[in-house]
Amino acid sequence: MASKPAFPSLSIAEELPSFVLGKTYQRWPDLNIPFGGGRQGGISDSAQAPVTFLFTGDSGERYGYEDRFDDEGTFFFSGEGQKSHMRFVRGNMAVRDHSVRGKALHLFRTIGKGKGQKYLGEFVYHGHDWVRAPDVEGILRNAIIFRLVPVARLEQLELASAVDDRAKDLTLQESRNRAIAASKVDGSQNGKEGSRTVYERSRAVRDYVLLRAAGKCELCEQPAPFRRNGGLPYLEPHHTTRVSDGGPDHPQFVAALCPACHREVHYGEHARTKNLTLMERLQAIESAGPA
Repeated sequence: MASKPAFPSLSIAEELPSFVLGKTYQRWPDLNIPFGGGRQGGISDSAQAPVTFLFTGDSGERYGYEDRFDDEGTFFFSGEGQKSHMRFVRGNMAVRDHSVRGKALHLFRTIGKGKGQKYLGEFVYHGHDWVRAPDVEGILRNAIIFRLVPVARLEQLELASAVDDRAKDLTLQESRNRAIAASKVDGSQNGKEGSRTVYERSRAVRDYVLLRAAGKCELCEQPAPFRRNGGLPYLEPHHTTRVSDGGPDHPQFVAALCPACHREVHYGEHARTKNLTLMERLQAIESAGPA
């Protein structure tokens, strides 16, 4: 019998945070009051909503924090800890493990004292680097630089790509093991390898979820409406912990839906209720493990 993994409990009352790209929000009250999280620091992990807020700005440069985008849109985000070596505790651990914990990473840029936080979008952790950087006292220490990929870059991958050849002959349990192992990537790769890893992670979870669904929508439980080229049932991956798709990569938070249910769970009159019902159903399935 499969052992039951320790997953966060979900409540029908949970709200799914949603923000407008480029809009300015006040940390208090726009973010903290409805969604929780700390009022200070660059990493704010909520205990009441499936979200971890990240805040970047120029003020951190004097502490060795130099956050930036590269040409491909990857964001390099400095870990927390102003003195001595950084460690994977509290906020740093929350960023690294967000997929396994079902937490979305929402990034904001501070635009000036009292002027609010500009929303830069949702991101997914795909690795980290250790660098030497000065702490608040000017002493060189080991510092963490996270590599974060915009969710928008992942959304089309899962719909367009074929099932990975490595997944075609796996049993349900083997596919699940592969998906969970992929979601626990340690991020020690270099930049290009790390970028491949986040896509492979997303693909491994997608492949397992489609196999778990066995050709039926995991919401309405009706057969897929048609088959892909190659004969596989057509179902679409849906990430339950975000308003769009492409968020945390763990089987508990990804469902396989028919196109009609997928659209309804995003845009329908009862979208929120259906999505939360789906979250509870997936939690029960994954807690029990494959039959």
